[in-house]
Amino acid sequence: MVKHSTIYPSPEELEAVQNMVSTVECALKHVSDWMDEMSKSGKTEGDIDVKKDEAGDNSAKDQGGRTLCGVMRIGLVAKGLLIKDDMDLELVLMCKDKPTETLLHTVKDNLPIQIQKLTEERYEVEQCIKEASIIIRNTKEPTLTLKVILTSPLIRDELEKKDGENVSMKDPPDLLDRQKCLNALASLRHAKWFQARANGLKSCVIVLRILRDLCNRVPTWAPLKGWPLELICEKSIGTCNRPLGAGEALRRVMECLASGILLPGGPGLHDPCERDPTDALSYMTIQQKEDITHSAQHALRLSAFGQIYKVLEMDPLPSNKPFQKYSWSVTDKEGAGSSALKRPFEDGLDDKDPNKKMKRNLRKILDSKAIDLMNALMRLNQIRPGLQYKLLSQSGPVHAPVFTMSVDVDGTTYEASGPSKKTAKLHVAVKVLQAMGYPTGFDADIECMSSDEKSDNEGKNETVSSNSSNNTGNSTTETSSTLEVRTQGPILTASGKNPVMELNEKRRGLKYELISETGGSHDKRFVMEVEVDGQKFRGAGPNKKVAKASAALAALEKLFSGPNAANNKKKKIIPQAKGVVNTAVSAAVQAARGRGRGTLARGAFVGAAAAPGYIAPENKSSH
Repeated sequence: MVKHSTIYPSPEELEAVQNMVSTVECALKHVSDWMDEMSKSGKTEGDIDVKKDEAGDNSAKDQGGRTLCGVMRIGLVAKGLLIKDDMDLELVLMCKDKPTETLLHTVKDNLPIQIQKLTEERYEVEQCIKEASIIIRNTKEPTLTLKVILTSPLIRDELEKKDGENVSMKDPPDLLDRQKCLNALASLRHAKWFQARANGLKSCVIVLRILRDLCNRVPTWAPLKGWPLELICEKSIGTCNRPLGAGEALRRVMECLASGILLPGGPGLHDPCERDPTDALSYMTIQQKEDITHSAQHALRLSAFGQIYKVLEMDPLPSNKPFQKYSWSVTDKEGAGSSALKRPFEDGLDDKDPNKKMKRNLRKILDSKAIDLMNALMRLNQIRPGLQYKLLSQSGPVHAPVFTMSVDVDGTTYEASGPSKKTAKLHVAVKVLQAMGYPTGFDADIECMSSDEKSDNEGKNETVSSNSSNNTGNSTTETSSTLEVRTQGPILTASGKNPVMELNEKRRGLKYELISETGGSHDKRFVMEVEVDGQKFRGAGPNKKVAKASAALAALEKLFSGPNAANNKKKKIIPQAKGVVNTAVSAAVQAARGRGRGTLARGAFVGAAAAPGYIAPENKSSH
């Protein structure tokens, strides 16, 4: 994640990308409207300074639909794989008919006019006939380049009709490069596939950004950059039976490459976006495949020895546990020198409970992480519960919508946008907290808003209740906030044991039933019930584990503490003969010999609990 933070674009760069792409998309929409009006009014293309001989061909187009059908994002913009120093922006302009040089020139001439109507920023617009595209550049920092590629579905449909079908219309003489148009259609299919398959995988996008940076830095990896790398990462991470962190996912991808899947003789890399069986690695040479496999094996060895920073070209991370050197000389082993090896117990020297140290350490860990486990939306809901968020607008294309949410706090309306309603609400919450003066450390939550990374935090926020035996009686009725519950210790009995384990030692085979489940997704409350000796006890908590512990603790407090403890510990014992008496006498003799009170108590406990109702062999012989 440290490496990812260094290659991820800054907020200023992301904002500049969003502004430029949105402006060009809106300008192309206005160009489409303008061309539609021109075709309906019967004007020719000669009115916009185009050659007269080319105007006649365009005027014969079918006027039943728009000439420009739509604009879609492809490449890094659609997939969210932008990194620093590698921010190629691409759009596809879908045409009703096969795109021509005349159409390209028409769009190029009118596009700057429409951009000037939308923004005061200056953009340079030029056409590239060889690439079948229009190149747009901004004039201020950060410098960005946007490529708009013209294509049409008719080009691919024509290739599929190879069974002797006659094409009714001939291709125009100034038709753009057919292969460039086909590549644009393939990029559009790749973007849709990526959004459906790879965006939902945890750590997949992060690993792809890191590997794209590796492809830019290391020439050996350059041939793998692009669509093949995305296919390999999706297949490697998606076939795991559990979600992977960024480090594990990167190692798994390296393991797949190091195993030799790229080498000749293998199955190849199937392209799921083509109708016919296609190998996505067909353009690579055998030497390139062997070099990448060798490099992946070397990277895997470095990772195994804790030197992954050499692969990523970054400084090694400092160790969380500093190494302490102890002196092992002869003088230290004798006398006072040996005692210096042990750290003196600083806090709570009078505490005799061995579990208190564990409770104290757990509380410190929870105190340091409790705030981090909450995002801005949860924090604002605790400060101002009951806020209502409203959807103001939804803009952008279907595959990349932009939602704008608002919330009213003390008469002030705050607005923010995001790629989803959940993200937009989170952005609004951050704005409100900043306006109210609360510290906000939620940048990471906003940037890494993928469902894969946030699901861990929601699943692992198991909260615990009080560990004091004096407050256990109220654990089933009191309700506290999520933040307060997280910072408390685990539920333990007076002897420092888990209540469920201790109750199971006394009464085996108990069944816990879920009575109710209430609350929202971030503030759940469960009620569990257990029946012990005909009595039912209930416990509540933010998860089933805590609720079970509360119910077990309530049963222990009621049945096995105070005056009821002796009655419940006694078992119905069948009348026994002198064998049992001899056991008690022998225990007393052992105590008299100096075994101590602990031996007597242990012997009595084993005799009563381990073998209740046991009839000694002497009784059978007497009968």
